[in-house]
Amino acid sequence: MPMKSFFLILVAGLILSVGNGFRMSLGIYVPDLLSSTVFGASMIGLTYGIFNLLWGCMSPIAGAFAEQKGYVKTLIVGFIGISLSFYITSSAINPLHFLFGLGVVGGLSAGIISVPVIIGGVSKYFEDDKTRSTVTGILMSLAASGMFIFTPINQFLVSTFQWSVSFQIVSVFFLLFIPMSLIFLIPKPVNKNKKEYTPRKISDVIKTAFQDKSYQFLILGFFVCGLHVALISNYLPVFAKIKGLETTIAATGLTLVGIFNMMGTLISGRVSGIVKKKYVLSFIYFTRSIVIFLLLILPTNNFIIIAFSCLIGLLWLSTVPPTSGIVANRFGTRYLSTLFGIVMVSHQCGAFVGSYVGGLVIDIYGSLDLAWIMAIIISLFSAIIHFPIIEKEKSEEVFA
Repeated sequence: MPMKSFFLILVAGLILSVGNGFRMSLGIYVPDLLSSTVFGASMIGLTYGIFNLLWGCMSPIAGAFAEQKGYVKTLIVGFIGISLSFYITSSAINPLHFLFGLGVVGGLSAGIISVPVIIGGVSKYFEDDKTRSTVTGILMSLAASGMFIFTPINQFLVSTFQWSVSFQIVSVFFLLFIPMSLIFLIPKPVNKNKKEYTPRKISDVIKTAFQDKSYQFLILGFFVCGLHVALISNYLPVFAKIKGLETTIAATGLTLVGIFNMMGTLISGRVSGIVKKKYVLSFIYFTRSIVIFLLLILPTNNFIIIAFSCLIGLLWLSTVPPTSGIVANRFGTRYLSTLFGIVMVSHQCGAFVGSYVGGLVIDIYGSLDLAWIMAIIISLFSAIIHFPIIEKEKSEEVFA
């Protein structure tokens, strides 16, 4: 692999690491928010849900903008926006202020530096499907590193300074990563043997994709992934507290999710370049249902939290390489940021449901059991609907 390609993957992975690390460890702040504010679990869950929903909605918009106007400008706007979001939220004294700062501004800004935008940008540098799947696995592994890096950082910040000052520190931190955006100034390799086609309008591309049954199944399946990720990352600390455990064990658990996620995405990326990606996805969702079921029925103690975190970590973002790979195989890489971004909207709709329903269930029942049951049922549904997916390219002229 050329040095510039290696450098591109490394820096792009670090961007994902920063964005995902803070987003997926926001659950660390929930116990402190519940004890030091009057927001309530439902409002915090709603805010996190809106954050995730707008994150998803902004992804295809940011992807389309990046494909038309450039990735550097797009990412700079994203880093400035997410920094502003944490600064605005740090002074929140009422629920609407909190919701606007973190939920609205934060969600929109995080969507600009999201997985679809970065993967779509990097994928354009790699033509071969097997190489692209492996690269996606590496990127998501680096993204996963953010969870085990920033979970203990957030735990330290909230334990030392409480949530408001911690948010101010995070605000400054995001500004320091703006120079990373310049990595996409590296010129793309030119494939002289590739047949050229007249590009289609992006509206026509999106219309064609939505008419494709395989694309529809991917969208439905990724909804489930988003629900799982949001439910677990936002409420594992509260779940541990409800069960009488220290919240620090949940922080340790989320850190382990990040560590094992690195291994899971690398394995998934590698396997997705060898076997059919739809089978990889079905296996992941079926296994998730088993792991969550075991968490539900087994006595909750420190060992169970740690074991659950390790197992679910292997399955955490391992859905991304096969999902983005199927989109790339079906429709090419030209509009991958946009088309995978649309799939990510569904993921974040699921994250909204997971975030809000988790908080609502806690407020009503004082337990997460009903939410876990919901997660198990839809995981089995997702495992089934991936089987009819067709992976081969839809049309050689449409999206090359």
